Amino acid sequence: MKQIQTVLVLFLIGLLLNSLAYAADPGNGGQVYSRHCATCHGDGGRGTMPGVPDFTRGQGLFKPNSDLISIIEQGKQIMPAYQGILSRDEMDDVIAYIRSMY
Repeated sequence: MKQIQTVLVLFLIGLLLNSLAYAADPGNGGQVYSRHCATCHGDGGRGTMPGVPDFTRGQGLFKPNSDLISIIEQGKQIMPAYQGILSRDEMDDVIAYIRSMY
């Protein structure tokens, strides 16, 4: 019985550590943004095309991460979908980066 409890506790600790292991990296997000986003959203986040959000004014950034991930994965209006192009970690990094513009 004690052995099962020990295994269970170690398993739960592993789950907790795994969930805390990755924090978004805005530095990497800036690199990904430069490669995939800056053409339309601008180097400084102001947007280079009509209708593109101005990240420096916080436009579109007050949504939950899950909503922003969905937009990045599926695209929106003229924005292409990045599912299969960017990893989930890269998307989280880009979100952290664009939030740093505001």
